[in-house]
Amino acid sequence: MSDKIKLALSAELLPDDMKKIKEKYDVKILPWTGSDYLPTKEDIISECIDNEVVLIYTDPMPKECIDVLSKNGLKLLGCARATPNNIDWKAAKDNNIPIIHAPGRNAHTVAEYTVGMLLAICKRIGFSYHGLMDGRFLADEKDIYDVPERKDVIWRFKDRENPRSSYPWSIDVYDRTIGLVGLGAIGQNVALICKGMGMNVIAYDPYQSDEIFSKLDVKKAEDYREMLPECDFVSVHLNVTEDTRSMINDEWFDLMRIDAYFINTARAAVVDQKALIEALENKKIAFAAIDVMWDEPAPKNHPLLKMDNVLITPHMGGISSDVKKWASQMVTDELMRYANKEKNIRLWTRLE
Repeated sequence: MSDKIKLALSAELLPDDMKKIKEKYDVKILPWTGSDYLPTKEDIISECIDNEVVLIYTDPMPKECIDVLSKNGLKLLGCARATPNNIDWKAAKDNNIPIIHAPGRNAHTVAEYTVGMLLAICKRIGFSYHGLMDGRFLADEKDIYDVPERKDVIWRFKDRENPRSSYPWSIDVYDRTIGLVGLGAIGQNVALICKGMGMNVIAYDPYQSDEIFSKLDVKKAEDYREMLPECDFVSVHLNVTEDTRSMINDEWFDLMRIDAYFINTARAAVVDQKALIEALENKKIAFAAIDVMWDEPAPKNHPLLKMDNVLITPHMGGISSDVKKWASQMVTDELMRYANKEKNIRLWTRLE
């Protein structure tokens, strides 16, 4: 009989990490691993029961599952995400089941995506791409190799709509000011990238230490009411809590400049949906770039999808092959700590 710890696993680990894990664990790969299948409560219970450790990715782990599994040997839950929203945190605590996770696993990825969205709206990349693909800015079909000699090549029509006049002219980010709402791991990486592009960075985060502000050379805003009128761009980097839910409301958009750009790659719930829609419809702000919606997948009739001053992507900010690497390394480290009876350091402690 094996003395290895029984582990039910749906998080994808790197080969080297898996090899290390198997030295200490009897690993059961859950059947939906690596697929888009969303397991039911019955799936979770039947496949994970009698395992001391369960490490998942986006699989739902509600109270009903935790209650049953904890009575059948479960002692540790793990989630290969920064925020284990798919786990009922309170149920885990009530059953004395600690949760390990991968904080900051996507900090670089989301930061790069945020700046990418910023540049996309500043340079009208998404808008002009769609105009091109819709055929608005294309000439009639011809032999593509029959190219006339021209000294100056400009994408322009004499008697038709032209791309240069179809959208507001682009702007540079250099020497402009971005205000970060939240200066955690992602916000800090956004600050570093923006500073590297010659931008001025302000941040509002009453919970972050002065040391971090100083280290990053980021101006600290004591009050968001003072920060917002200074900003060309406002980028959100908040977790959803009772305090932050719908925190960004009419007041925020009223304080922003009419030429300001709003970027949200965090969570839609921190923004008042109606307030953002009205701010864009009424031109209180100029543009918005959004990677997260209040209900996902977003419904076809959502008004933001019809606006020409909004760039929307389907929650892709944290999707990167490198994120898997960081997450794999973090949760593997925690699993080895548990197996070696060492104290876990990446423990989820929030209950709301």
